Amino acid sequence: MYPTLLSIGIFRFHSYTVMMSLGFLLAAILAVRENYKLERPYPVTTMCGLWAFIFALVGSRAWHIVQYTEWTWMDLLLSVRFWEGPGLVFYGGLAGGVLGAAIYLKWVRVPFLPMGDIAMPFIPLGHAVARLGCFLNGCCWGRTTTMPWGVSYPKRDIGAYAQQLEAGLITPSAPCSLPCHPSQVYESIGLVFLFFIMRYAYKRGWHQGRPGAVLFLYPMLYGVLRFFIETFRADNAHTVLQRFTVSQMVAVGFVLVSLTGWSVLKLTVWKAESAPTTSNEPEEVPVDTPEE
Repeated sequence: MYPTLLSIGIFRFHSYTVMMSLGFLLAAILAVRENYKLERPYPVTTMCGLWAFIFALVGSRAWHIVQYTEWTWMDLLLSVRFWEGPGLVFYGGLAGGVLGAAIYLKWVRVPFLPMGDIAMPFIPLGHAVARLGCFLNGCCWGRTTTMPWGVSYPKRDIGAYAQQLEAGLITPSAPCSLPCHPSQVYESIGLVFLFFIMRYAYKRGWHQGRPGAVLFLYPMLYGVLRFFIETFRADNAHTVLQRFTVSQMVAVGFVLVSLTGWSVLKLTVWKAESAPTTSNEPEEVPVDTPEE
């Protein structure tokens, strides 16, 4: 594992932070580029990505505090150290990022749903890059496996090695952990597939006359993917009903959000979009002409 990607003097660039930043940058640039392919592009720049990035950092760290920590004063003090890498949860980052983007779009007077259809397909692609940062950092590790592609983590006081040591699966003399599922790589591959599916839906015109259709496709697809990926992960701190992880329950919520969003839009926005336009001009009354 390479938790520190680069060191320059006293400055250390953590793998997760670097890859997460690259993922945001990639998604923002591609979304703005796609917007400017329109005949009448919206006045949106990569500044929208910066707003989303800042709000995502706050949201992801806040979610980590709620799900993984004991809410001590030390946890709260460390919560502002975003550059440390670990301690960021995607669900919170997504919620914060969407909020930041929505505020920016409101500020520049751009409709949220159509711009969401343009930008959202690139979110899985950026997320796939960020998940590679998880792999390099050694967080979000998977369960032990005998598969030939299993990954062993080095001796550390946190992560897979510490968890297996506490569980008695290895001894303190072990140089590394037992092989684990590379769940981070699994999710990266799945996210790339989500990117292609959403881009296909956009190019096929799902959003035409139905603004928000592609936007709400994302929580549906990611909810299904994340629920499946969680079956391979071993780093979850809490369970629900002694069977499901917190992330799996949130994934179910994502699917429900998607179905609810489509239903509400179908009854409101899409219905208005498809309604025939009525003219305010009075109808012409035929005039009888005398027969010759």
